[in-house]
Amino acid sequence: MSKTMFVGVDVAKDKLDVAWRGDVNYSHQQFDNNLEGFNTFLVWLNQQTACPWVCMEATGHYSELLADYLTEHGIKVSIINPLQIKQFARSKLTRNKNDILDARVIAQYAQASQPRIFQPRSQNQKELKDLIKLVDTLKAQVIQLKNQLHSTQGEIAKQSIKSLIKALEVKIIELEKQLAELVDTEQHLSTRFALLLSIKGVGKLTAYKILSQTPDIGIYQKAKQFAAAIGVTPQQNQSGKFQGKTTISRLGDARLRKALYMAALVAKRYNPILKSFAERLKQRGKAPKAIICAVMRKLAHIIFGVLKHQKPFDSALA
Repeated sequence: MSKTMFVGVDVAKDKLDVAWRGDVNYSHQQFDNNLEGFNTFLVWLNQQTACPWVCMEATGHYSELLADYLTEHGIKVSIINPLQIKQFARSKLTRNKNDILDARVIAQYAQASQPRIFQPRSQNQKELKDLIKLVDTLKAQVIQLKNQLHSTQGEIAKQSIKSLIKALEVKIIELEKQLAELVDTEQHLSTRFALLLSIKGVGKLTAYKILSQTPDIGIYQKAKQFAAAIGVTPQQNQSGKFQGKTTISRLGDARLRKALYMAALVAKRYNPILKSFAERLKQRGKAPKAIICAVMRKLAHIIFGVLKHQKPFDSALA
């Protein structure tokens, strides 16, 4: 059996810095961050070992392109939260920082922790993700223009702002329609979408974001792993007699966490299970912020259960 070679990749816009451990010391290579560079990197990998495990930090579009390419060619890949790498580097007392050292630290972390294997998104999931980001951007622009409208005195400027707002709102409606059509074209997505909407508090946009960010719920064995991936698990701050506040970890996907926050605000008012859960916490003297964080975590567990068991939400079973 071939020995696994852990390869750390620091992904930048134009280049890939690669580090791996040889017989004694770490060695380094550099490749272009484009299709030609991917091809060269793949040839090099196959020359080095029959069993590579490539690990990189989550850098959005750039890391996912490389991860998709390598996965398609049968290479084992992991994408790691940058905060985990940063904390690991601190634990190793790493004082310096550059692209080569970053790649080495990623390789060391991968060998030590053997992280979860990357699961590629389907093409429709990628389309969903990009459309959602665009909708979020346009909605933010609408809010900005509406705020600007309040302080605008000139009539010509006012009319121009109103026209822009109207055009953006029309475009948002068009994009949201395309989101719905995209989900309908894939049975797997449409089934999961219906399951998510069975949970009171989870709206269409939240459901779209969960679908686009979660390739396969099966990669998580337990609900708390799913909650940790979103970043809504509790993080204690306690040492000796000192009792700090318990907060959520915020180590997961920020966009998904924001969507879950909005869903939790609705769910704690209209979802019977989460409403009574929030009320019990309030009676125990929990702060409003702590309550909403707990509701987010509880909601993440419900979402996991619904998707894992492929059954609509049933308040009698919650």
